[in-house]
Amino acid sequence: MEKKDAYIAFGVTGTDDLQDVRTAIEEKLFALKNDILQKYMVPTLLTKKMQNLQYLTLAEYVLLDGEIKQAETQELWSASPANRIDFIEQYESHISVLKLTLMNCTSFHQLMKIVQSFIITQDYYMVLFRMLFNEFSEALPEEVNTREIIDTGKLLLALKKEELDEKQTWEIELELARIDKIQKLKVS
Repeated sequence: MEKKDAYIAFGVTGTDDLQDVRTAIEEKLFALKNDILQKYMVPTLLTKKMQNLQYLTLAEYVLLDGEIKQAETQELWSASPANRIDFIEQYESHISVLKLTLMNCTSFHQLMKIVQSFIITQDYYMVLFRMLFNEFSEALPEEVNTREIIDTGKLLLALKKEELDEKQTWEIELELARIDKIQKLKVS
């Protein structure tokens, strides 16, 4: 990538000083982090963002002459939960760590690694949810918005109290349909 293309990526010019360049990068990074936090539940949307993220990572590298903070390796969620409660607790814990790491990241290189972890986490979540709630039927696909994940906190509370009511059952059915819809999007 040429420097002129990197300048364009962040809306700066070759006449801007280094502090202006850093500010433009930070502003774009902040905006993208907020966008990701609003859409992190759908792996296909995050995967589509990866190409732009890779471009911005390279532009950042070019403009800062390679002086960027490297990403730490993200611990992937791979534990096998013993039951539904354990599953949701593991999921919420892992997502909380990823959100915090995302908000604290200071470079596009770091952000790219975190987004990859979000994608893997969400894919694993969908597989486990389908396995652990397989006795529920699915809602009709047209009733499902792929961006609306089940409130895992409320579901966890209902499971702990052993009080799954009709509303939670319906939300589980919607979540199963949402997962199927997302997985069909990945195939096509």
